[in-house]
Amino acid sequence: MDEEERRRKIRDFSFDNCKRGNQGFQRILLQLFGYNGHGKSSFINSAICAWFKSDYKNYANAMDTDENPTTQRTSYTLTKNIVLVDNRGFCKMDSFEIGEVFAQLGNLLPLDQGVGWSKGFGLADRIVEAEPLVKASDFIIPIFVYSVKNSPSSEFKNEIKGVFSTARNLTGVVPIIVLTNKNHPNISDISNMFVDFGAEKIFAVENYTEKNPKKRKETDKEIIKFLHEVIREAQFQAEHRQDANQEMIKRKRFVLNYIHTRELVIQKVNLKV
Repeated sequence: MDEEERRRKIRDFSFDNCKRGNQGFQRILLQLFGYNGHGKSSFINSAICAWFKSDYKNYANAMDTDENPTTQRTSYTLTKNIVLVDNRGFCKMDSFEIGEVFAQLGNLLPLDQGVGWSKGFGLADRIVEAEPLVKASDFIIPIFVYSVKNSPSSEFKNEIKGVFSTARNLTGVVPIIVLTNKNHPNISDISNMFVDFGAEKIFAVENYTEKNPKKRKETDKEIIKFLHEVIREAQFQAEHRQDANQEMIKRKRFVLNYIHTRELVIQKVNLKV
């Protein structure tokens, strides 16, 4: 299949055309998540430039340093049925940050608003308050973005594996992996690491950045392949899903249970002290 045929399939995708009909789903949310400074915002820029065949522009306020200014869930529309979401990145992955990551990934917090880390049951309150603002009709596909420049320790690998597994359990979809800085020597080792974790779809790109904005055919081609695989995954998943509202309830129960269990553990620790 050539690139133009892939573009046509991406452009024409609709849940209405799936075998079971839309089942209450309207659009795909490509939920980009991962560690700070690994290229999520830069990948957003690259995907927009590749899809619209445009010159580089810093749509997502990406930076060429390891700093990450993203502090909210920001949406970027590619087609009427496909939306990229730049979620706030994570860093130390303590129990509070993990809860926030799950709430973003589960689409339990509103799009295009700031995301603040909450302690205690503050996150649960925010999830309840957000109910009128989030859409059960948004079909979630998790996209784990990881820079191959980062060589993880054994402990860090276990943390990544845990995040990967939980994302799969929360969304019901095996996360698609996007590896950035593909020309780095670590590319094979990092790719194999995600294969060992159970990843089924891995794409490697060299993002467009402020320092390297020149358009590259190989980058555009890989991103179009990525988007085409996304709609194929959505079509496959839609053959088995039954009810969009029930999917949302499952995700909410998952995250609220995590918060409840976390607080019980903290209380027990405090009582011992």
